Amino acid sequence: MAIFVFQHTDAEHLALLGKILMQRRIPVRYFPLHRGAPLPSPDELWREGRGLVVLGGPMGVYEAGRHPWLKPEIKLIGEALRRDFPVYGLCLGGQLMAGALGARVYPGEGKKEIGCFPVQLTAEGERDPLLAGEGGAFTVFQWHGDTFDLPEGASRLASSEHYRQQAFRFGRRGYAFQFHLEVEMEDVRRWVGVFAGDLASPRSDAEAAGVLAGAPRFMEEMNARAERLFGRWLCLAGFPGPSA
Repeated sequence: MAIFVFQHTDAEHLALLGKILMQRRIPVRYFPLHRGAPLPSPDELWREGRGLVVLGGPMGVYEAGRHPWLKPEIKLIGEALRRDFPVYGLCLGGQLMAGALGARVYPGEGKKEIGCFPVQLTAEGERDPLLAGEGGAFTVFQWHGDTFDLPEGASRLASSEHYRQQAFRFGRRGYAFQFHLEVEMEDVRRWVGVFAGDLASPRSDAEAAGVLAGAPRFMEEMNARAERLFGRWLCLAGFPGPSA
């Protein structure tokens, strides 16, 4: 049984999470949708997968006209969530989960969040199986300008000063995060080049030098938290703990 991964750009992959899966000898199946890879059928996902990770990307959920694979992807994500199949969405992945559950996804009204920002757990977040014990607030790495409404039936887990929707849970095993739990410094260095247009946007106050200087201050803490959260989700997905 494998973790299926929906990828939307060569610049974003499992990164730290891939290392965790490799260490635990959990098979991974990548589906680079931006390169024309076909989606798995629902039966294939249920039969051969034990969890689905939906990665980030530079496109918007509302840009299906430019990216025709978005609609079938959203449909499959929705099917997975409604049957409580384990889903873990990061940035665009979290937005796709929201869209799959019928929520509106749209450009945020304020500035893009690019770099390290604090998020605050809600009361529900502080009780959540993944997030309990992580403290009321912590720093995460962000790279987004879009946001979404909370889907009906979902529990809001975290918010930030400028973006109310930072994390939600749907069912027992569907987790959407607006922030990037997977990143390591090599990813940050790559993104400031590949996504330089985001930094130059009128909606951004971030500069490459500032992003590169700020991330190392929090990276060790962020990576340790990412390992804990992903490990707990893997347990929810039915994988034994690392010492088993």
